[in-house]
Amino acid sequence: MALFEVIVTVLVLVGVVVLILLFERKRAEQIEHDVGEMNRERRQRPERPEE
Repeated sequence: MALFEVIVTVLVLVGVVVLILLFERKRAEQIEHDVGEMNRERRQRPERPEE
């Protein structure tokens, strides 16, 4: 029974790690998209004269 519990624990931990990695990848892609959008907006705005 102890071997079964170890196997189940390892499988659950691997599943959690996979879910975390998938979530972080989506989040990183969203951040990359937002940063690119901010850069496009910055380039489109006329630059302010420096004081």
